[in-house]
Amino acid sequence: MASLLHFSAAAVATIFTMIDPFGLVPMYLAAVSGVPAPVRKRVPLKAAVIAGIVVLLAGVAGRVVLHVLGITLPAFSISGGALLFLVALDMIFGRPTGARETETERSEAITRSDPSVFPIAFPMIAGPGSILTVILLVELAKGEPLKLIVVIGALLLAIATCYLTMLFAERLMRLAGQTGMHVLTRLAGVVLAALAVQFVLNGITGYIHPEVLPTP
Repeated sequence: MASLLHFSAAAVATIFTMIDPFGLVPMYLAAVSGVPAPVRKRVPLKAAVIAGIVVLLAGVAGRVVLHVLGITLPAFSISGGALLFLVALDMIFGRPTGARETETERSEAITRSDPSVFPIAFPMIAGPGSILTVILLVELAKGEPLKLIVVIGALLLAIATCYLTMLFAERLMRLAGQTGMHVLTRLAGVVLAALAVQFVLNGITGYIHPEVLPTP
């Protein structure tokens, strides 16, 4: 039971900090700026549903691909932790690393009349980091049904929070302001950085002692 609680807490914290629903607010408002009102009303739900489907499918397919390629859990844990750490630096210092979206993607998004799929669903919500996080957690679950349910539940909760933050984005921005959103994002980045380092340490431990594959 203690192991399940520990895994659940790590899964929720990692997915939430990686997706960063509150940090999504200013990016969402920028993406829908100038979008016609009828289209804009449909964006939050459409983007949330598409992002959830993309990440869930990637989590399932990614696990299969890893086994086909012979990539071990320690190796994936170390590489995943390294990428998550880059995203954490992006969040903490506000300097884009390209781990979420590239400059080309941001420029192309400006010309989109319906930003639901691109750039909001992908890569703002279901970006490479989010997908990698879910694949990593699915691997760490090692096929245990309860842990897999926890991962799915944590993802759905994070996606639902993204939907709500997009739905009330303008109110949240007025309430917290740009500075408040930046503070929340930086705090989440610090947590994500610690989790990323833990993933790397777990991968190293799992490689040195294959019989012990620790969860985050």
